Amino acid sequence: MSMPEIDDKSIFDLLGLQDIKKRPDVLAKIKFDVTPQMMMEPRFQSRPEDLEKLKDISGYMFYIETQSETPALMLLKIGRSDITNTVGKIEEIPAEMMQKAIEQPVLPPACGMYAITEEIKDWLRKELSV
Repeated sequence: MSMPEIDDKSIFDLLGLQDIKKRPDVLAKIKFDVTPQMMMEPRFQSRPEDLEKLKDISGYMFYIETQSETPALMLLKIGRSDITNTVGKIEEIPAEMMQKAIEQPVLPPACGMYAITEEIKDWLRKELSV
């Protein structure tokens, strides 16, 4: 049985923590060290080294979305080209962890997207058993 594609999910159809746990194809490609800044930077270039960077960071990246009313921990699929899709939303994350990540950012936000902190990475690794 093949896994269903997750590229064309609607915003109401995002993967949750329990869904992600059941997706070895997603778990294997989570890049905990990729940040929103790394993802945004090479997108507007067309030099060969920038396309290489995109290949290196392709996979899945967690970030904190602050454009919505309540900040949310989201999972973004980063394609090998210029394509990204938000595919997951983690509701279970403690709110105080998110607040701390926004108030004391590890990096300046990129387009309202904050990088996750070591504390959040540790929490995710534990929750996802990775």
